[in-house]
Amino acid sequence: MEIKKFSDFCDQILPDFNKFLDDKLKAEIKQTTLRDAMLYSLDAGGKRVRPMLFLAVAYSSGIKLDKLSQFYDIAGAIELVHTYSLIHDDLPEMDDSDYRRGKLSNHKKFGVGPAVLAGDGLLTQAFYWIAKSNLSTDKRMAAVRILAHNAGPMGMVAGQMTDITMEDKVLNEEELTTLHKEKTADLITAAVTTGAFCAGHELSKNLVQYANDIGLAFQLKDDLNDADDGEDNDKNTFPNLIGKEATEAKLRDLVKDALNAVLKENEFDKNLLVSFLDYFKE
Repeated sequence: MEIKKFSDFCDQILPDFNKFLDDKLKAEIKQTTLRDAMLYSLDAGGKRVRPMLFLAVAYSSGIKLDKLSQFYDIAGAIELVHTYSLIHDDLPEMDDSDYRRGKLSNHKKFGVGPAVLAGDGLLTQAFYWIAKSNLSTDKRMAAVRILAHNAGPMGMVAGQMTDITMEDKVLNEEELTTLHKEKTADLITAAVTTGAFCAGHELSKNLVQYANDIGLAFQLKDDLNDADDGEDNDKNTFPNLIGKEATEAKLRDLVKDALNAVLKENEFDKNLLVSFLDYFKE
């Protein structure tokens, strides 16, 4: 039976995927403190949105459910990169956050030095997983290229640099959009586009548009969720810049544009990616 809802897809895949992540890292990382620090953040309660989007796109492109495990290395690499970015983002030299998802941040649990190395370990291990996967050489190379481009100094890292160097400046809407695109949306875009490429689906501008729209929408939803607790009052966020109502309208427009884009996709089961948009209505 085909899976139509993104939530049902996650319920079906996540237990096996989470076991894969833990078993693989435990088998590969022998330095106990490093392994513990890496696993601490990897298992800190994330929703696995990015790897699940990657796998959902692969499934929607025609990969059978019982064959998805051959793509776990790539999906796992995406989650490792995301987790490394959160560890480093919480460091005193960056956001200086004591907690992440209700738990002590990595540097508060293990110390700054071990946290930096845990992030370094996750980042480099991600590309080891891609290189060692069973996919064809052209697909592995594409995964390396897309992930490195979107997560590195041409994408996420550039956004992080803007974030910490422009804290004392009020960004305009164009600058803030660029910041969020790089810091948040680019890794989500990488997940979607890599999923299509690795599954042999011809990448189209419609799928890229969908990925870009949900990537920015993801940040807007996060900003709206945090708008009332006062912690972001001095930060560059859309609610602070244009107001909460205007941000909600912008989010609705992005979700609508994403829906219109994916509905234009040819030779592609659209159900899971359409269903994913329900995330923004929660």
